[in-house]
Amino acid sequence: MERLFIRWVKFPDDAPIRSFWENWLKKFPQMHNTVAEASELVRISSEWKPDESLSLDEVNSIWGRIRSSIDQVKEMDPWQSRLDTLGVRVVYYKWYIAVLAALLILVLFLLFR
Repeated sequence: MERLFIRWVKFPDDAPIRSFWENWLKKFPQMHNTVAEASELVRISSEWKPDESLSLDEVNSIWGRIRSSIDQVKEMDPWQSRLDTLGVRVVYYKWYIAVLAALLILVLFLLFR
């Protein structure tokens, strides 16, 4: 949901923003996969158009899968202990972005039904 990140994904030729994110990735190379996943989420959510209505059961199923995925991440994350000692929680950003993207899709669905 970082506006500067979304702008970079949507407008990759903007030199100052591109430079910022390229330098950030050099500083944090371990975040390359997370940035790639987040970029894909921005692209998907930007292109998504509601073409059919979801039933209440389908919406509840989606939310259930999101909650289940978040619970699994808490159990599986091997980086968390190392990052907690540094006071950084960057590993969870990809999950925060995924949940926010799901919320965005749900809001768009409700607005365009």
